[in-house]
Amino acid sequence: MKQEGKVSAGGDLLAKIIEEKKLSLCVECGKCVASCPMAEFYDRFSFLFSARGIVKKALLGLDVLRDPNIWFCLKCDVCAQLCPAGVKYAEFVEDIRQLAIREGVTENSVVCPRCGRYYLPLPTLERLKEILAGKGLADEFIELCPQCRQDDMAGKLAVHTVLAKSSVPRHHPA
Repeated sequence: MKQEGKVSAGGDLLAKIIEEKKLSLCVECGKCVASCPMAEFYDRFSFLFSARGIVKKALLGLDVLRDPNIWFCLKCDVCAQLCPAGVKYAEFVEDIRQLAIREGVTENSVVCPRCGRYYLPLPTLERLKEILAGKGLADEFIELCPQCRQDDMAGKLAVHTVLAKSSVPRHHPA
């Protein structure tokens, strides 16, 4: 019988990820939380979605795959670079997000409408839209994954180049 709040989905694989990313080596020094840019990026940053908070939940056996807080990490890897114990937090987050998606936990993942690939956590997309709107900037490409965005921009540049060349008067010798 499963305990309420305990990990059920992806249990063995999750345990392997926890071991591979060295979560049990965490000494709770707090360097990850102190260096995390999420405090600057998100208005409502809290310990619950900090690296240390997620590590603690995972080590306690809580169902981190269904925890919406795993989707806030920006994966900048500053925490892992400063961690004296070598915990690979950004890699852990990416792996558990992918596992969550495979287990059908997708409400906080954003997929590209063009190619269908996961590319961004919903909290990050929402915050980026807020930032762009606050600065009066367009967000026309933010809904596409990096590859589709690049393809779209390349296509627009190609059309622009063709149009520019066709409207340039050509010098013909007399």
